[in-house]
Amino acid sequence: ALGLARLVASSRRGSLAAAASYATSAPPSPPPAPGRRASGSSDDASTIPPLACEWIEPPGDQSTTGAATTDAPVALVLHGLMGSGRNWRTFARALSARLAAGGTPWRFALVDHVWHGRTFGDRTHREWRNPAPATAVANGACAVDLAASAVGDFAAHVRAVNPRCRVAAVIGHSLGGKIALRHLARLGDANALPSHPTQWWSLDSVPSAVAHPDDDPHGVQRVIDAVSNHLPRTFAAREELGAALAAMPNASFPRDLVDWLGTNLAPVDPTAPTTSPLTWQFDPDGAAALYDAYKRDDGALRVALDPPTGGGRGRDGSSSYQPRGVVHEVHVVRAERSTRWPKATEAALVARAKEGGSRLWYHKVKNAGHWLHVDNPGGLRDVLAPEMARLCASLTS
Repeated sequence: ALGLARLVASSRRGSLAAAASYATSAPPSPPPAPGRRASGSSDDASTIPPLACEWIEPPGDQSTTGAATTDAPVALVLHGLMGSGRNWRTFARALSARLAAGGTPWRFALVDHVWHGRTFGDRTHREWRNPAPATAVANGACAVDLAASAVGDFAAHVRAVNPRCRVAAVIGHSLGGKIALRHLARLGDANALPSHPTQWWSLDSVPSAVAHPDDDPHGVQRVIDAVSNHLPRTFAAREELGAALAAMPNASFPRDLVDWLGTNLAPVDPTAPTTSPLTWQFDPDGAAALYDAYKRDDGALRVALDPPTGGGRGRDGSSSYQPRGVVHEVHVVRAERSTRWPKATEAALVARAKEGGSRLWYHKVKNAGHWLHVDNPGGLRDVLAPEMARLCASLTS
């Protein structure tokens, strides 16, 4: 609860950043997931990225659009369900400063997933960035796969802007962790892994299916049901949200959870922020589809235990080139106080990480619950920074 309260406070202090703008189309990438249009299928795709994002540049670099002013490697930061990239702004800034101070600078792209943040909230580009959830699911698409496909499109777009740019790390929290591992699996399946070393971070995201998908031990499904089926889509003020939740029959929501939901309300008319009604900064139907896929997806565990190894693209464009010594690492991080972890899943990860030659690292952040980046941000940085510094040094050596 303390971590959620801190996250609410952090979210209130920030504002959603504008989507980054680019000028070129993406290079070849894995085919789009079923239900998602290929990158470049809209005229918009040639001028803006497939996902909205906010850039955190190394200290001293004032770029806010993602235009490359440094050859520092790029890390994509993937938020959790019903969140947005801005949830990670404070943490990413501190991590960026620490890495730069050590001589291993990184650029961080805080993306908003499909159906979330400005990817969904920007009405100008909403339709081509976000597939219709009901149509996509009805056609057999997996929502997590759709989200991973969009992340892949975004990474390709970044590389197209600056061919020297290397997207070398993907850091996903909760739902974002599963999306990160699904993105890695898609690259492996398409024989399209980068020809340079990479790291894939899954932060307090159990990489296995929920044992009983219809159970709701953390109340997430109850929140989604409330937003999708019982609450209005617009509010005159944030205070109306609490009243609407309190009026629901047989429902009780903690105050901090109500406050957290309130941070996801934004003006319908951004040009009149003080007078405009408020609406959700995520698509309730899209969030429901993602959570259902998250609960039932068990492919992430296979990827974590045995990350793909081959298929980077060479300079000649061949898809079989993979330089000797290139390693694609998976780092699974558990928050010590998290209650989401089945013993069998954790035991399998720990055992695999201890094996010689394993490409899996297993970490634990002490004194932290699920919101580990607000419960113990220093502890999480102590885990991430040395590994990312090591990778940065290997990329520049």
